[in-house]
Amino acid sequence: MDLVPGTQVERYMVVSRIGAGRMSTTYGVRHVTLNTPHALVVPNERIRGLLLRMVAGAKIQARLRHPGIVSATDVLDLDGLPALVLDHVEGPDLAQFVSSHDLDEPSIDALAAGLFDAVGWLHRNSVLHRHLKPQNVMVDLGGNLVVPRITDFTLARAMGQTEARRRRKKPRVFGTASYMSPEQTHDSDLVGPPADIWSLGCILYYLCTGETAFDGPDPEATFEAVRAGRYKPLEKRLLGAPARWGRAIAGSLVVDDDDRIPTAEALAERWFEGTSERPKMSAKTAPVGRVTLVFTDIQGSTRLWEAEQDVARHSMRAHDAVMRASLHRHGGYEVKTEGDAFMVAFTHPVSALRFCLEVQRELHGHPWSPDLLALPEATEAPGFRGLRVRMGIHIGEPEARTRGNKVDYFGPMVNRAARIASAGHGGQILVSKGAWNLARAKFRDDTATKMLGKFSLRGLAGTQEIIQVLPTELAERTFPPIKAEPATP
Repeated sequence: MDLVPGTQVERYMVVSRIGAGRMSTTYGVRHVTLNTPHALVVPNERIRGLLLRMVAGAKIQARLRHPGIVSATDVLDLDGLPALVLDHVEGPDLAQFVSSHDLDEPSIDALAAGLFDAVGWLHRNSVLHRHLKPQNVMVDLGGNLVVPRITDFTLARAMGQTEARRRRKKPRVFGTASYMSPEQTHDSDLVGPPADIWSLGCILYYLCTGETAFDGPDPEATFEAVRAGRYKPLEKRLLGAPARWGRAIAGSLVVDDDDRIPTAEALAERWFEGTSERPKMSAKTAPVGRVTLVFTDIQGSTRLWEAEQDVARHSMRAHDAVMRASLHRHGGYEVKTEGDAFMVAFTHPVSALRFCLEVQRELHGHPWSPDLLALPEATEAPGFRGLRVRMGIHIGEPEARTRGNKVDYFGPMVNRAARIASAGHGGQILVSKGAWNLARAKFRDDTATKMLGKFSLRGLAGTQEIIQVLPTELAERTFPPIKAEPATP
């Protein structure tokens, strides 16, 4: 089932859909009385075993209170399905974070330290996770520091708890193959803390390299590599990596669990061996120097507000949530908002364009309400569905000024970026020639591009060459000429 923005589920109002997986769909929701943000996890199917595990995991998760753990705060009844209410985390999962950031040694150390602390705390409180992987670690960017937070306790159990096996003819094996310990590939019910340490070592390997230590064409091939402990050592995969990282990962990926590093605390000691401090990572770092700016706004938003205030309110909240979730996934910095308009900054135009393309896809596929889709500004048309957002991308060297704890940008390149965006129409992405030249090598197959030509932008000297870029699946969109004067030869 799809929950559209504005749907009320018991004490919670749906804001947006955060993500959809094979087993469940996650929504951003807000408590109607307290006005607090939360995540709502809704199972996609009525599979009895899955539902029982979700509720059992939620009971464990609900009693955990730690900065590195995403807590469960409620369970709702949604047409007979248990829907879990979790802490709201402002940020992507670790896999998305690693893929969109060029992490240096202090940043990797800071994230690793948070993981050691959280896993150690779980084990000291007699909880086995049994499903640690980058996709089950959220990266919280909501405060001043980056904090990794473990989530998805569907496979978790209390230590010492023996799971009934009387009716099963063979051992159960569950988890994600690339992150399962050798003993977990044989019988997932009988594993102990060393299994989580192995999974943590696999996460550390991914954190350093952006690649999995164990991988194969199918789960059984991956299991063979895991059982043999066969992976490319970190020092051969990442030249110049600190030797202490390689020693810690090697110690966590020992096949015999009796010889493996026994605890998260011991793994942390090995990881930080020879260092004097454990760094922290700032969550609010604005790019400086050469910066890629993106300006966006919703076409026809004033008419939407005039036509249907409640529909507009819920739809704008969904738009903002989609924008910020994608911004976090692609390493962007939110400079400021004005009404429904965003100004955001990236270190490179590749990340900026990925952000724009993802937002267009997400908004097109979002579960909008029938009331919104009935309005002329959001009605369905070839390539269009729901809110229509125009976006402009430009690269340059603006003047950065710090105001309180925020950074803003000024100068001619900022004005040019804003003019490029304002020349477009809802659902259109316009990119300056300079930004496109630096990004285009990464977008050969999943984009449809159109060279629009050179234009004079209002109030700016010279001309600007502009390229239209769209996701391939939305290439059928058509637009009027952009709102700028074609340059005279």
